[in-house]
Amino acid sequence: MRTSIVLIALLGAQALAGCSSGGTGDPSPDSDLLEPPPPGAGVQYRMVSTVAPGQEIERCKLFVAPPEGLYVQRDEVRFSSGSHHVILYKTAYREIPAETREGIAVDATEVHDCNRGATAAWEITGVIAGSQSYEGESFLGELPDGVALRVEPGTVLVMNTHYLNATPEPLEADARVNLHTILPEQVEQEAGMLFHYNPFIRVPAQGEASSRMRCPIAEDISLVRVQSHMHRRGVGFAAHHVRAGGGMDEIYTNEAWEQVPVKVFDTPLEVKAGEALDFRCDYVNTEPRDVAQGLTTRDEMCMLIGPYFPRRPGVDTCSYERGVPAETWFGSGAATCAEALACTAAAASNADVYGCVVDSCPGAAEQLTGVLRCQITAGYGACEDACTEGAGPLDACDVCMADACAAESAACAAAACD
Repeated sequence: MRTSIVLIALLGAQALAGCSSGGTGDPSPDSDLLEPPPPGAGVQYRMVSTVAPGQEIERCKLFVAPPEGLYVQRDEVRFSSGSHHVILYKTAYREIPAETREGIAVDATEVHDCNRGATAAWEITGVIAGSQSYEGESFLGELPDGVALRVEPGTVLVMNTHYLNATPEPLEADARVNLHTILPEQVEQEAGMLFHYNPFIRVPAQGEASSRMRCPIAEDISLVRVQSHMHRRGVGFAAHHVRAGGGMDEIYTNEAWEQVPVKVFDTPLEVKAGEALDFRCDYVNTEPRDVAQGLTTRDEMCMLIGPYFPRRPGVDTCSYERGVPAETWFGSGAATCAEALACTAAAASNADVYGCVVDSCPGAAEQLTGVLRCQITAGYGACEDACTEGAGPLDACDVCMADACAAESAACAAAACD
């Protein structure tokens, strides 16, 4: 298996992956669905479609933000039964494209299938609003006075839903997102949205596993609210504020994978430069097959979501400049860094790669992450040409990466678990 190429593609596909639905949930009455904000006080985005009996489907619809832009101070989200998420993304586009990133022609102003996820179809740059609860607990919520999430004038937006119709009848799916705005002169600080995603998940058949990730914070921020996202094998979630000295304060726990509770901080939680956010998902798999990270209800996810201010480069998706991953991935097993790296080299599938990381020891997290980061970025760009599939000999990527990531590999080989 071309493990280097798999890792290079991994975070590009998952960095802004949408929350998948985990089941059908209870019906939400139409009376709970939203009226638009009053004129001049915001905008509503809406998707309506029919989901066939037994169908699981992701759908998207593109919109253009007003020419004056938006300063969003609060969101409201409602959707009919059959889904556990609606997300509104922002993109780099200034006009609606005529085809997807995959070269598929589509009228994106209408509801269309995007079953590989919104990020596979469109150039997503961030998250504006959303919810995984039909009862109304949203991502953004209500920001403090003078704080707003900025949407640039004319930005193309992607609304994304993920429905599973487990009934024998067609499902009429209705999803609505209200963005309540304030005037530009009322804005004192711009908000960002944490959308931290751990791609390294594998839960063995009839077994248990954990997935843990830590994101460093380079500049001071204040967290407004946080929530988790897992699928139905998720039985526990814990998020911690990691102090500069290494001490960890628990800031959020949850055992629910649906109707997820939101932690709203009475006073925004200050996270200082040099500190970090650390989160862990615990899983129990009762199925007769392994379950790995992925976008559908057959897969699993582990995410930390929440608005913060002021917006800082890289904090939204936990990345350095040019999209280099900033996070550290922690295993929960006993394998040394060298053993985990050898495991990835012999992996026969993406799920096997994820399992190699999960089975590594926590004490080798920094060194293993260093190698993975180098591989994911194609040796920090040095091996992009060699590692483009079909661009050259099959071993060219591996030879280049062995040289570009030599220092990281040496540190991994020397790392102990204690």
